Amino acid sequence: MTYARWVKDLSRADFLKSAGLFVLPDRLCLVRMRKSLFPISVVSQELTEVAPGENPSQRRQALSEAIRTLLPHFDPVRDPFYICLSPHLVMSLELSFPQVAKENLTQAVEYELERQIPLRREDVYYDFLPGGQKGDKIPVFLFAVPKRILDEILDVLDAFGIRPKGVETTATAIANYLLFSTGDIKGPAVVLGEQKGAWDLIGLNVGANGWIEEPEILFNHWLPHAEWISGTGKEIFHRCMADSPRLFGWGGYVADFLLSGEKESLQVENLLTAGTARLGANNELGHPFFIPAVGAALRGLREATFSVNLLPGSEKREAGKALSRLNAAITALLILGLCAWGGSYPLKGEIRLRQLQKENEKIAPAVAALRREEEQLNRLRKERLSLSELSGSKGEILKILEELARIVPTTAYLSSLRYRTDSVELQGSAENASNLIPLLERSPLFENVKFTAPSNRGRDNRDTFSVRADIERPKTKTANP
Repeated sequence: MTYARWVKDLSRADFLKSAGLFVLPDRLCLVRMRKSLFPISVVSQELTEVAPGENPSQRRQALSEAIRTLLPHFDPVRDPFYICLSPHLVMSLELSFPQVAKENLTQAVEYELERQIPLRREDVYYDFLPGGQKGDKIPVFLFAVPKRILDEILDVLDAFGIRPKGVETTATAIANYLLFSTGDIKGPAVVLGEQKGAWDLIGLNVGANGWIEEPEILFNHWLPHAEWISGTGKEIFHRCMADSPRLFGWGGYVADFLLSGEKESLQVENLLTAGTARLGANNELGHPFFIPAVGAALRGLREATFSVNLLPGSEKREAGKALSRLNAAITALLILGLCAWGGSYPLKGEIRLRQLQKENEKIAPAVAALRREEEQLNRLRKERLSLSELSGSKGEILKILEELARIVPTTAYLSSLRYRTDSVELQGSAENASNLIPLLERSPLFENVKFTAPSNRGRDNRDTFSVRADIERPKTKTANP
């Protein structure tokens, strides 16, 4: 699953201008581009011939004249300037390293550099790009340009006040253009183009790691026509097409190429018109050689996927520009918005709590009055229950009082009488407390009469007593068998 395209576009939103120059041995192709937040357009596209020169001074003069004709079509001071060098001027090869070299690829490439190219390391500018992993090996694409060639171009540009920010080759420039033009491409793809007697083959694969797209370069072959005719190039092309990728053509007689390789049945998509959806119908490129120039200019618009820079000392300067000013401002506003949104919850909670406290204060007197009424109601219910119980047993109480008045001697006094459902408790004083037990036992209303506390004789020569008696209930008669 890949992340949404609009998220990727949002992270690259900006207002930028950029110029890309494709340098061939006999011509220069300039494209000036503009990004207005999201839309990207081609402002101008110019192609000029470079007159051949027999010696370095003549070549420098011819290059200066070509640059001078392009000056009116871009701003050398304000427009970021990027160069794409033709494969005629750049050496490229694929190296392979074991997995253990993954953390030290720079040192590994430096070690292999002089062994792989016919020049000393001090005589070239170079950079490399890791490719897609192949088994237990890590492929690395090495690009090197002789210093004398690049220095000559840089000196001429510097004379006009032009200081490029990056120099790359067609492998990365065309790959960036393809990914920019066909943002929905998935899986493998092969780009085929023809430049001055040679075929340029570039292989890509766009995979996915969760929500993140992971494009990678699979191969880059520069095949002169002579190698193609001898069969070496055909074998390489057949091997590249083994996975049935999408095939794009961007220059030269691609149909003749496929016919000579007995692959005329393959469907070739025109890379020149593939970018119409992104650039707009009014920004169609007038020549296939403008494609590498657009690919180079995309770096200035922050739309490039692959980054190779043969310009010495500029890698670190580009690496630090992860976010533009606009993106930084958008990010800051987004963070502030998230902080405000997150902080609003405690604030809303506090406001709501205070509102509830005010509402509670308003209804507090009514709640207190309701509680008092509830307490009074409960008390009245208890009193009603007691009176109801007393009303049901008042006949029995009167009988008990009448019986006690009959059997208790006049010399005895009751100070307390406690009636319960099944018993009665008597407290008082008498001349002889022990005589009360038989009197109560003989009564038909009482049984199990006993003292609940010892009797004591006081100074008045009378006994205090505390007696408990159970109320006798009628016995249930059982039938004789």
